[in-house]
Amino acid sequence: MWDPCDLVSPLAPESSRLQLDVLAPVSGKVGLLDAVPSSAFANGLFGVGIAIDMAGHRLQAPFDGILQDHTVSGEQLRLRSKQGLELLIQLGIDSHKLMGEGFKAKLRRGQTFTQGQALMDFDLNLLKRRFGIAHCLVLTSQTSKLSGIQAHCQSMLAMQEPCMTLHFR
Repeated sequence: MWDPCDLVSPLAPESSRLQLDVLAPVSGKVGLLDAVPSSAFANGLFGVGIAIDMAGHRLQAPFDGILQDHTVSGEQLRLRSKQGLELLIQLGIDSHKLMGEGFKAKLRRGQTFTQGQALMDFDLNLLKRRFGIAHCLVLTSQTSKLSGIQAHCQSMLAMQEPCMTLHFR
């Protein structure tokens, strides 16, 4: 059986028709989802992509688009680019247990944003104190058109470099 998590690798696929870079929405070190201490995320239940071990306190828009939705507790956002790419961004693994504490949204559902715009401020120290680690997960569930996702496994500053490159068939 085909596993969508097999799409993600530090290497680019052998061939792709089109490539789309996704800029890092937070600063930190990019890694693969199998390093995340949650089987639901590591096994692609919410989508496939990368995990960033966060080093900042602000989530920025990786592209121009619209805020489709967010959880009531604020730790999870669904974004849609002008071109139709949908991303789920999750700040912290069990951060829903904070019930909104430490998250300050900058936009409401349905509002548009531009690349680099602040979407949320968050308390990184609180996340690390409560959960030991603080990952930002950048995921997509639109895998049917992808030939691969290249994870750029290195440290980076938000909005300076792509955290992953999507390769389309």
